[in-house]
Amino acid sequence: MPAAAESSPTPAARDQLTPVSPLLLQECPGLLACLATVPDPRDPRGRLHPLVGVLALCAAAVLTGATSLLAISE
Repeated sequence: MPAAAESSPTPAARDQLTPVSPLLLQECPGLLACLATVPDPRDPRGRLHPLVGVLALCAAAVLTGATSLLAISE
């Protein structure tokens, strides 16, 4: 038996959302600019690659379907 329309919280939650104006291109920095703001916690002696590059590759792997650290490293 399908649930009644009144029992679903989705319409009530959707009604609470406030409209926002779309971002302008100048207000939205690129991915690499955002990743460059992440502080690098690694020891300087062990850094082989810039953190922004490592994070960008991880983001690309996740966007292509990687769901674990092993899949990202592959």
